[in-house]
Amino acid sequence: MTEKEFVMSAAESWLEGEVKNSDVYTMNTLRPFYLTLKRRLKELLGEDFLSERNKMIRDDPVNYMKFLFEDAGIVGLVIDEGFGVKEMEIPVKYKLLFRIETLIDKGGLFSLTFDKAIELFEETLRRKIAEGYSGFKSIIAYRTGLKVRCEEEQARKDFTSEKIDWFGKYAKGFRDFLLCKTLEIAKELKVPVQIHTGAGDRDIKLDLSRPSYLTDLVRRYEGVIVFVHAGYPYHRETAWMSYLFPSVYLDVSQVIPFAPMATFSILKEIYEVAPLNKVMYGSDAFKIPEIAWLAAHLAKESFNELKEELDRKRLIEPDDMEEMEKRFFYLNARTVYNFD
Repeated sequence: MTEKEFVMSAAESWLEGEVKNSDVYTMNTLRPFYLTLKRRLKELLGEDFLSERNKMIRDDPVNYMKFLFEDAGIVGLVIDEGFGVKEMEIPVKYKLLFRIETLIDKGGLFSLTFDKAIELFEETLRRKIAEGYSGFKSIIAYRTGLKVRCEEEQARKDFTSEKIDWFGKYAKGFRDFLLCKTLEIAKELKVPVQIHTGAGDRDIKLDLSRPSYLTDLVRRYEGVIVFVHAGYPYHRETAWMSYLFPSVYLDVSQVIPFAPMATFSILKEIYEVAPLNKVMYGSDAFKIPEIAWLAAHLAKESFNELKEELDRKRLIEPDDMEEMEKRFFYLNARTVYNFD
């Protein structure tokens, strides 16, 4: 990659040319995440880190990933494959999640009758688990928001609506109903459902992504729902919900590493109340493996800082802090996503 390609490969905002007269390259070059990534890669690979990176990738791209993952201590990944297909070997164990919007937006459901669409949706979800997927993922926060209602009558009405948004058919009631169907099937099959909450990239409906909008949905749910990104910047809502409701879990992806200066404060605020068995590490890495590499290092450094403060204030015993660390970085994800 050129420097511009490398910078933009980790961009969550607009790409070049998408907004007229806007210098999105400079904006992404000067974001705290990229400044941190640049410094850390210079420390790892040398001052001319991009040339060294390109050389290692030309020699063996899989070995370069392995080098990064071993340096960061990454032994497993949970992958939402909604962005594409596998292009090369992945040098660690991984589990796949099926993104339901892939089927809703591109699976031809709206060309069927309502009943046939529901039938195809349910059959597909069950088949994915039979094929080895570890659970489901929904980005309904990017589509119609988290004010979800499980009403079949409204679903049937909205299924035939002609309202269109950038992603295709709006069909809020229908999309809500399919998320509720996903939760039913996940509970039956004993697999988790990830739901995007809080901040996201440029397409997010941020005003409709607060975790607390899902309160009625999770109140008596008997399965496992993972609020990804911890609902940041509403992560305290998520932490409290993980304490109130047995079904609610969370991970700290995206905020780690894309808000590098917030990593410690996020962990501190989540652990103000969240049970230790409910919180998981995450990175939200995409396109380039350096995102996962940086996220792991930032999380470890901030977790060590958190342990020092807990010890200084005599809040948690050393043995319990060790349990907390193991659960955050490894044990909770191994259990939730059924790693061997």
